[in-house]
Amino acid sequence: MEKKKKIGLSAKMLIGMALGLIVGIVVGPSISWIKPFGTIFVNLLKMCMVPVIFVSITLSIAQVTDLKAFGRIGIKIFVFYCITSALAAVNGICWATIIRPGVGFSAATAGAVEKEIPDIVSTLVNIIPTNIIQALANANLMSIIFFAIMFGIAISLIGEKNKPVIEVLDSLNAAILKMINICLQYAPIGVFALMANMAGANGLDVILPLGKFLITEYAAMLTQILVVYGVLLAIMGKINIFKFINRVKSVLIMAFSTTSSSATVPLELELCESHMGVPRSIGGFSFPLGSTVNQDGAGLNIPICLLFTAQIYGMKFTFAELIMIVFLCLIMSIGAAGIPAGASIFILMILGQFGLPSDAFGLILASYVLIDVGLTTVNICGDMVCTTSVCRTEGVLNTKVWEPGYDAEAAHAAAKSAE
Repeated sequence: MEKKKKIGLSAKMLIGMALGLIVGIVVGPSISWIKPFGTIFVNLLKMCMVPVIFVSITLSIAQVTDLKAFGRIGIKIFVFYCITSALAAVNGICWATIIRPGVGFSAATAGAVEKEIPDIVSTLVNIIPTNIIQALANANLMSIIFFAIMFGIAISLIGEKNKPVIEVLDSLNAAILKMINICLQYAPIGVFALMANMAGANGLDVILPLGKFLITEYAAMLTQILVVYGVLLAIMGKINIFKFINRVKSVLIMAFSTTSSSATVPLELELCESHMGVPRSIGGFSFPLGSTVNQDGAGLNIPICLLFTAQIYGMKFTFAELIMIVFLCLIMSIGAAGIPAGASIFILMILGQFGLPSDAFGLILASYVLIDVGLTTVNICGDMVCTTSVCRTEGVLNTKVWEPGYDAEAAHAAAKSAE
């Protein structure tokens, strides 16, 4: 007797979102009694935010900050990852500003608190916490990130003595991720309640911003791949982006179907020499590192979610605040690796940082199951473009792989048979 396949969490969340929309539209405002069930879900995630941000960022920095061990190519790859993540954040901000997915959505606009953001000098001074325990208790995001980075750097610089600390952090990270997984089991009910309440209050008007939000996300993803990666690859790698995508399409398809950067690394390593011309020794370092610190999908997703919510509540950001958002996206995209529902977990804390309520979070999280496939594809494409481009600038790329008439599949088959 065959075992029945269980419905995955993403599918359950999607069903919860659809049912919530339908029930909310049919029942109307009287469905508001269900909102506390959604609030419980938001509170469960908020409970995990501070520990997951502190531990994941500290662990990521502790594991990769010793750049001297990387050599020149390793340093260039790491810097390239940081640049593309920052560009992803700018890309997300641009598309959210152009499409303005939250404008015109009359979701309960009460609850937004205009926070007076200090000037850049005061902001930089206030980032440094005088009491880290107080910063953790108050969920002071910038101070927590600063301390996590400093602590991670300090751990990496103590040499062999850092192994027990990293093991403890790694275990803590695994435990926190498990706790988030447990909390996410409630997600279908929470998403249903949040969507039902929002649809009940706004009716069919909730569908338009959802569609505009998805369009904004995918427009940013396509721009990141075709324009940002395309220009960088053309300038540094001397390779056409469309030729590159066609060459590595099997890796991108796997990333799209598995929604896991880590699960795609073995295929990247298998094809790096035959399909990209990247030495296996460099790919063996760059691709696993990229699956940890190069989360460009999260980098563009975070500002879109933030601006989407701000637009709903009629709030605008100054240029200095947008710069701060880019910085937050760069750091959080490093910490987002391996987090269930990825960057959306961090959105809750950033919303509070800017005085925005979390009412729209249900719409964001429910939509995540529709965009996660694209975000993972962006991550993996960025890893491969970065590695190939840096190898070209360092003169270690096998350029014969990119000459006309080269048969990548035949070269891969020959390499497999020779093993």
